[in-house]
Amino acid sequence: MTRIAVIPGDGIGPEVMAEAMPLLAWVRTQGQEVEWEVFPFGADHFLKTGETLSDEAFVKLRDNFDAILFGAVGDPRVLDGRHAEEILLRLRRDLRLRVNHRPCAPMLDVHVPLKGVSAADIRLEVFRENTEGPYCLKGETDKEGAVDFAIHTREAVSALLRAAFQRAEKLRATLTLAHKANVLKHGHGLWMREFKTMQAEFPAVRATSMHADALLCALVQRPQDFGVIAADNYLGDLISDLLAAFQGGMGLAASANLATDQAFRCTGLFEPVHGSAPDLAGRCLANPAGMILSTALLFRHLGWQREALAVESAVLDALAKGAATQDLGGNLNTLEMGTALRGKLSI
Repeated sequence: MTRIAVIPGDGIGPEVMAEAMPLLAWVRTQGQEVEWEVFPFGADHFLKTGETLSDEAFVKLRDNFDAILFGAVGDPRVLDGRHAEEILLRLRRDLRLRVNHRPCAPMLDVHVPLKGVSAADIRLEVFRENTEGPYCLKGETDKEGAVDFAIHTREAVSALLRAAFQRAEKLRATLTLAHKANVLKHGHGLWMREFKTMQAEFPAVRATSMHADALLCALVQRPQDFGVIAADNYLGDLISDLLAAFQGGMGLAASANLATDQAFRCTGLFEPVHGSAPDLAGRCLANPAGMILSTALLFRHLGWQREALAVESAVLDALAKGAATQDLGGNLNTLEMGTALRGKLSI
């Protein structure tokens, strides 16, 4: 029996999760044995109880579930954002979800904002290291200034690069490492050394490295020249958010946080890229496509290829028929958009 933990979280998280949850019931009708449990972790729970993610709850998620379907965390009522750090960043770090995989494959030409570029021209995937870099949350502040530390270990860097090389090899795609080793000589110097080592292990992969600023320029000018992009936590975050614009915006962007080993039963966390968007919360305006497409990534991770393709086909069908929330220029609300996106599946 496959077990899924569901954490709707904060802001628009519960709203978009409500539109993805019917897919878990639907996949049962397709012959998959799955059960799920919803957890309350988020700002409301924290403000009521003081609990973010207890050690007991973490162990339960780690040992009793195969994957986590995650909405979003982040709430302005928690001024220091501590609950978000102790939930999402802890899950990424302590479950050893080294890889943040963010695909960019626009579905419709109308969603691509680049002149002379069609949806079919763009097939990009970002492999972002997910546990280190400046997001290690270590630093210090005094009245004269502040320092944020960035941590890069050979273990994490090598795990991310190996996953990216393996993906590029499978897709027969180019691989580009984004870096700033010309300035960040220590941390990104490690990335360059590990990248060169990995190149020797994967001679069939067309692999090159680029300064991240030059890469960003090139992605806008000629996105069709790129396939898989590997980067550290910080640069990968920025690059993948740019690529979200190529596919129609944050509302359509999905992501998977993946383990590179089998240390624990739980090997993946799947979430939309858009975050909690507190300004939209409670207004029924959020686009649930990113959440639904993240659920398709979950299905693919579990080996349910047929079901994943069916969900993606349903989303494409709805978008092609003009289903659109405000972020896509339409007037559907979250509930109507969710119904439209699931329409081809008759759920």
